[in-house]
Amino acid sequence: MLRKTDFELIGTLGRAHGIQGEVSAKLSVDLSGLWGGADTSLFLMLEERGLLIPYRVLSWRTKAGDIDLLRFSDIDTKEQAEQLSGRAVWLDKDYLTEEGGGDLLELSHFVGYELYDATTGQLIGRITDIDDTTLNTLLRVETTTSHERVLPIADELIASVDTQLHRLSLLIPEGLLDL
Repeated sequence: MLRKTDFELIGTLGRAHGIQGEVSAKLSVDLSGLWGGADTSLFLMLEERGLLIPYRVLSWRTKAGDIDLLRFSDIDTKEQAEQLSGRAVWLDKDYLTEEGGGDLLELSHFVGYELYDATTGQLIGRITDIDDTTLNTLLRVETTTSHERVLPIADELIASVDTQLHRLSLLIPEGLLDL
């Protein structure tokens, strides 16, 4: 039996796209790091009435921005694809715990994660939002003292990601937390 604790929630399916069974998806994981083409056996789990059902991905492509288009095995018509609309999409955590697996995650995936100072190991708080509307991407964090902090985030500042415990360790520039 498949247990949700072995999987990571990575997004939601949207509407059917076209008449060949494709469905749009908003995912917090970059599937390009997992997708090796039609010869690859990539399975995503779709939630149906509380249960996780495996679906083999036959094709994957980016539509625009943060929307992906997926085609699943045995889903061949627009009507079948419409039946999948709104379902939660889950990915086996093993993909994310392998070497480089954290690189597959989009920044939006970290909302809800605990944020730690990588230098001191101190818990800073919980990430509540990612602001990528400016040149510098920012984390909004509710601190352990219920204050909001805004911190910069970039790949070179991420020390580690623990997808099992939902923790992000960040190299925080000295003095930034004192502002």
